[in-house]
Amino acid sequence: MANEGDVFFNIDSRLLFQLGEKLVTKRAVALAELVKNSFDADATLVTLRMKEIKKKGGTIVVEDTGSGMTLSRFKETWMRIATIDKEENPISDKYGRKRAGEKGIGRFACRRLSKKLELKSVAETEDGNKEELTAVFIWPKFVSGSDVDKIPVKYSVEIVDKKTPTGTTLNLLDTTEVWTGRDIRRLRIELSDLISPLTFEPERELKESSEEYDPGFNIEFDSPEFPTKEETLDKSFFKNAWAKLSGIVDKNGLATYDIQVINKVLHKLEKTHKRTENFKYLRNAKFEVYIFSYRPDLFKGSEWGTNKAMKVGRERGGIKVYADNFRVFGYGEKGDDWLRVDYDRSRSISGVDEDVNIYVEEDKRPGLRTFQNRGLFGHVVFLRKDNPTLEITVNRERLVGSDAFEELRDFVRLGIDFATVLYSNEVYKEQEKKREEKKAEAEARRTAEEETKKRAEEAERKVEELSRKAEEERKKADERIQKAEEERRKAVEEREKAEEDRRKAEEERRKAEEETRRSTEKATQKRAEEARRKEKEHLKAEAEARKKEEDVTAKSEDERKKAEESAKKADEERRKAEGERRKADEERRKAVKAEEQRIREKFEREFLQLRVLASTGTLVLIFSHELQALIEEMDEMNANFRSIIKKLPENEHGNYKNNLESFTNRTEMIKELGNFLGLTIGQESRLEKRDWVLFPIVESVFRPFRWYLDEFEVEYTNSLPDNLRTPIMYRSELVSVLHNLMSNSIKAVKGGEDRRIDVTGFEEDGVVHILFLDSGEGLDESKRETVFEPFESYSEPDLRFGVGTGLGLKIVRDIVKSYGGDVRFIDPPDNWGTCVEITFPEGW
Repeated sequence: MANEGDVFFNIDSRLLFQLGEKLVTKRAVALAELVKNSFDADATLVTLRMKEIKKKGGTIVVEDTGSGMTLSRFKETWMRIATIDKEENPISDKYGRKRAGEKGIGRFACRRLSKKLELKSVAETEDGNKEELTAVFIWPKFVSGSDVDKIPVKYSVEIVDKKTPTGTTLNLLDTTEVWTGRDIRRLRIELSDLISPLTFEPERELKESSEEYDPGFNIEFDSPEFPTKEETLDKSFFKNAWAKLSGIVDKNGLATYDIQVINKVLHKLEKTHKRTENFKYLRNAKFEVYIFSYRPDLFKGSEWGTNKAMKVGRERGGIKVYADNFRVFGYGEKGDDWLRVDYDRSRSISGVDEDVNIYVEEDKRPGLRTFQNRGLFGHVVFLRKDNPTLEITVNRERLVGSDAFEELRDFVRLGIDFATVLYSNEVYKEQEKKREEKKAEAEARRTAEEETKKRAEEAERKVEELSRKAEEERKKADERIQKAEEERRKAVEEREKAEEDRRKAEEERRKAEEETRRSTEKATQKRAEEARRKEKEHLKAEAEARKKEEDVTAKSEDERKKAEESAKKADEERRKAEGERRKADEERRKAVKAEEQRIREKFEREFLQLRVLASTGTLVLIFSHELQALIEEMDEMNANFRSIIKKLPENEHGNYKNNLESFTNRTEMIKELGNFLGLTIGQESRLEKRDWVLFPIVESVFRPFRWYLDEFEVEYTNSLPDNLRTPIMYRSELVSVLHNLMSNSIKAVKGGEDRRIDVTGFEEDGVVHILFLDSGEGLDESKRETVFEPFESYSEPDLRFGVGTGLGLKIVRDIVKSYGGDVRFIDPPDNWGTCVEITFPEGW
């Protein structure tokens, strides 16, 4: 006869270990679960105290003002593993809160933190009294191999005064881990972000009675050993954001986005976008994000400097996820990239969601300016009752991967792409405006220089002309004065002659009168009368001569005065013209000095960059030496890994071989980079001048980056003839030229759909031609010369090839020109976007 009966599951105490240490891996999550329990208990305040935690054996106290637990509730809920109480009673009694705790994780999180738990709870009993429950859990007693239901937990209950406030206090004694200041700062941040900053009206079912209105839930933190608090991010911080972005998914799955620019780049924008298609799974979700662009002009006059804000961004930036009122940990933490914004930006993915392509203007690659997590401060909240497929993992650290989760990601990411496009448009317009202003400034400067030069030359010409005229006037005046003087001299001579004639006539008259007195003859009297007549005539002639002399003298004086006036006026005009010339010369001198200062500052910046680059020479040599040692160790590790893999079961080889292959490829790439360094800084490269065959050197420049090219599916070809040679030059300089052009080409194509690079060349009429072709967007013809100016960069930023200092092409041209050659952008052949041509005179 068969032996029949019933058997029952026993629960090993190891389950508590699995639910505690294994399930809850993060201390912040463990404490957050205890805080959630306080929220579920209708507490308005929970206080977290941490004492003597710099070493193991400290104390953590979690004290709340909730409704507490009676003994019966303690036995039914707290002491029952995997209770469904919160599923059967999802709403709290007093404030009607949607309960956040699940699966009883909170109590076992205590085991994660300390060896001993002392629970004290004051609650109101059904008969209106109040009782205080005390229970002590000694977690090391719950060892593997023992039955969890056979290990007693000591408790005591006593009736207390009715005025005693309700609430629960958890004393976590003999903590198991050491806490540092950094741990506490992170914990403060995590707990400060625990409660959702948004509350959805559909989620709150407020009672009409005022005493039952939810007054809110606050967390206080007390850690005497680490008293410094994390700086609160209030309005003073967020007012420095570029824009505020919000999005909402309604009950039908329709997503709407609104953006409002707070600090304009060029324009204060306000735009709304509606998603073309409704989401299939996502309902009643909402997000709000402050978007930061760490530009000094957006922080002008702010108490938050750019560097300080960037530091905050690195520590606290990100978009957090909230299910109902509480945060789902893991999302929006430092290093988390659940929206893949940092990933896409690092790969220079230039596209955005096609739903927002309608907003793309001049900048055809807006994705290259995708906002990073450090520039995003925000949260997304969804209602769990409307999104049942958005499940939280058992360890409370992530959401379960699902179509609904992918839609949640797409919902937020589309908003970021929407903002990215608008921002990219603004920055592109700003850059174009600055380029136009710079161009206009240069043109205005050239025009002003030409005008100044023209004014100076005109003033010089005018001075010379006026000086010539003044000299001519002076000569004419001198001639007039000379002529007047001659006329005056003649008048004087005539007067003197008239005076002489008059004296003679007077003498003849006196003589005749004397003779008349002596003689009575008529003839004598007649002669006397004639003498008197002649004397009268001579007197008249003398008077006329004197009058003429006076007139001529007056006229001469007048001519002299006029001549002096004319000469004075000419001299005044000349002096005035001379002043204008000096002023024009001064303006020209200042213009030349300003241009010299501008050029000097430009070259000082260039020299500073070159000096910094030159100063890294010693560091590069050290790095090269250490790199070689690292390669040798990596080769040895590679061989060891292969030996270890052979000893593993064959069914495990696959995963390890994949990892080993990746490690081997990386080792080979580092070797190639080491060889590339040798090409650049090796003694032969730096000290020996010779003509170099181009084909193998171009290969050696591209070879270290072939994994990078493969990763981004860039097709590279070397079409150079095998015998094409350079003029006699240093190999290090040739490598520098080729590397700069290669990096520009890679950055130009890797974000596009067509990703091709070709290096070709030929010799013609004694000139060597090297052509770099790529399939990128190309360079506007108006910028083909500008890009060779220092600090003029149009290439996109790249983590491996740099953000572009604007010195690369300048250095390329300087090197090429030093060998009598030239480098320039020319019209590319069909099916190519850009063509850079280097020319060297053969045998220069």
